[in-house]
Amino acid sequence: MKKTLLFVAILASVVTISAQSGNVGINTQQPTETLDVNGTLRVRSLTDGSSSSIYDQVLVMKTDGTIGKASRSSLGTSTLNALVKTTIESAGIHCGTGGLKVESGQDTNANGVLDASEVTSTNYVCNGMQGVQGIQGPPGPQGATGATGATGVGLTNGTAGGQVYLTSSVSPYSPQAPQTATGDVLISSTAVTTIANNAITTAKVADNAITLAKISATGTKDNTTYLRGDGTWATPSGGGSSVSEGLGRLVDANNQLIGYVQSIGTNNYVIKTSNGYITTINIDGTFAGIQTYYGDSACSGSVKYINSGNTTLQNRNGKYLYYEGTTGKFFKIDNVNSNGYATNVAMTGIGYIYQVSGTCSSSSSTNFGWKVETTETTRATIGLPATITLPLTLQ
Repeated sequence: MKKTLLFVAILASVVTISAQSGNVGINTQQPTETLDVNGTLRVRSLTDGSSSSIYDQVLVMKTDGTIGKASRSSLGTSTLNALVKTTIESAGIHCGTGGLKVESGQDTNANGVLDASEVTSTNYVCNGMQGVQGIQGPPGPQGATGATGATGVGLTNGTAGGQVYLTSSVSPYSPQAPQTATGDVLISSTAVTTIANNAITTAKVADNAITLAKISATGTKDNTTYLRGDGTWATPSGGGSSVSEGLGRLVDANNQLIGYVQSIGTNNYVIKTSNGYITTINIDGTFAGIQTYYGDSACSGSVKYINSGNTTLQNRNGKYLYYEGTTGKFFKIDNVNSNGYATNVAMTGIGYIYQVSGTCSSSSSTNFGWKVETTETTRATIGLPATITLPLTLQ
């Protein structure tokens, strides 16, 4: 009971309640506010009011210690933090060589981050232009010697001079043992190439590849001379044509030799070409066809027989040329024997006939005929000019 009375007495000496105003005073006999504390004040466990959107009031105090409240906005911006944010600025309209974008403003929502809505100023700090190339600096010190690499694949020594290295035929196509070049071309140890002896054969020389200028012969070569077997250009005896030229030389307007005339018809010549083939040429420069049986309706296929007119066995000179009127090509007689001629045979696989008039029509025959080769014989092989220009002249 004594303790209770003592506490009440102490409380009464500290706390004063004014009957006139209803104010409560602590350590003061004359409270001027609802609660007037003469001393320090401590408040615990307050709610966080950092967000100005909810807690927009702050405590303010007069010089005499009276506490009041005021809105944040009424206090001005002096209480807000200023923030600056920098970001990399790529080369563009603001900075030709790139740089920094500097944004600034006040942290109005007090979240410690400069938000886009808080940016009030934007500036750029740009990189300088590329400077002039400086002078070459002195060489740096010699670096340390690197580790020895793995042993590489070497080349095998050759067995003679002038050998060549060839790679393998499969990946990685590594070099093989050196080889000596053989065949038509030889290589010396000093890289000089030579054509081997007897390397140039007839098969390796193209038709018409050797001109008269390349022929080593004495005498004068022109349209009045011929080349003898002893390498001499000679004029036929008596100033006329030699026996090998038959009735004379048949040339065109460009003095190209067409062939040697063997006989003369009313409108054509039977000639032997410079390569020994026999054919007939008309005086207008065209070649004469002959009645021929074919296996195809175009009269131009591989099955063709020159009509011999009957079933009697007959021989024809193997140098005789067949001129195909439908294609303008020349063909040799097939199945020429060792004596230089071919014999007519029974025709098989035929069904059409080519007439000298140039027509091709359906027909069959039991006559025999001379079979014609399937492969064309070129004019170069025959010894005929590629083109013939009128008029033709018998020399």
